[in-house]
Amino acid sequence: MTRPQSIVFCTIAAAVISTACLSRLEAAFPDAQNLPPTGWTGHVFKLSQTYPVALPALEPASVRKWTQFDFKKPLEAPQYLNAVLDYCLAGNTANNFADVSANTVRKWYHAPWLHTTPSGREFISGMTKERPSRPGELGPAQTAQHDNWAFGFYNERGGFTIGQVWSDPAHPDPRKAIFPSHTVTCKLLFTTTPIAEAPFLAGSLEMEADINRATGTGARPKLRLLQIDVAVKDSGANSTTGWVFGTFQYEKAASASMNWWEHMVPVGLMWGSDVTKLKAGMPTTEEWINTARGQKLHLGRQNLVLNGPVDNPLASCTACHGFAQVPKVNSPSPSIPRVPSVTDTGSALDPYFTNIKAATAFSTDYLSVDYSLQLQLGIARAINANQASLPTGINLLEGKGVSKAQATKMREAGRE
Repeated sequence: MTRPQSIVFCTIAAAVISTACLSRLEAAFPDAQNLPPTGWTGHVFKLSQTYPVALPALEPASVRKWTQFDFKKPLEAPQYLNAVLDYCLAGNTANNFADVSANTVRKWYHAPWLHTTPSGREFISGMTKERPSRPGELGPAQTAQHDNWAFGFYNERGGFTIGQVWSDPAHPDPRKAIFPSHTVTCKLLFTTTPIAEAPFLAGSLEMEADINRATGTGARPKLRLLQIDVAVKDSGANSTTGWVFGTFQYEKAASASMNWWEHMVPVGLMWGSDVTKLKAGMPTTEEWINTARGQKLHLGRQNLVLNGPVDNPLASCTACHGFAQVPKVNSPSPSIPRVPSVTDTGSALDPYFTNIKAATAFSTDYLSVDYSLQLQLGIARAINANQASLPTGINLLEGKGVSKAQATKMREAGRE
């Protein structure tokens, strides 16, 4: 694999940004794991990587309509969540997310370095492999395990942070992974599950993807949209995680509309794990769950915390993303906790279901990448492929001047 191209930098004076000053990453990162075959005439995914070089101003409050609602109030939580989804959909439904960089409403950006390994980005839709759905997880008709694939993207404020972290493609810097308020990220998750095993997916958005890494120019499999995840960096959640996570699932019966997005039903939102209530087997208070959804697919731990249909039913959104951490050193201490087993109880739940504040390191052996599993995966994969390394000196223990061997191999965070 060729190393990333160098980047041209510019100096920004005051608040005036000239056209020449908007130098950006130009194809510094590969689009996908494999190139389209010769003669391919179908769609080809392009990584949106012209990251803003200056922090974009906040969009008007009339655009950030979720700010009109209090996500902690049960009656307003669904309004907050739907406002975020509308923001993600605007300008993207005309071409069904074929090119988020061409959106005329607002630009969106991808995180780089998700193309390697067998689960890396495929060349048609830019999907990466997710946790598969085990038999029964998508309802009683599901009799076999089926694969799930997804693609995600960040708004301009999130894209700025991604560009800062990767400003030197050979030395990604997790210290710059502090997303500004009102960063928004959105992720679409697709499944290979046939309609016969998940009839509620009838009429869902279908997208072609090279999930089998086939050769030749023949058609590739089509996957159906199952789940949409959203997240917002929101100061209203600063007492717990600093982020609000939300999940939607597709339901045919939710609407008579021909538009697939009118069938996306909120599963819920959360801003913390509330481990005290979780250990007691009680409904948690740092979330809202939509009990009126049609398909009662699994949630997280004992069906008490938010997780989407594709996610691990033993985990939760905030707990999983809180461990988006980059180790400074090999064999960091402590190790990132595994998801507790179904038989774990009491204090065994504490290490995993903990509220880690935004951009806060798990220990002095780690650097947080602010709840971004995509940043964590990208940095880990680049380093594990020997195509990048952490910046020099990043392994110094704060305030002690003690240096350990810098990390050369990293465990990838994931849904498990």
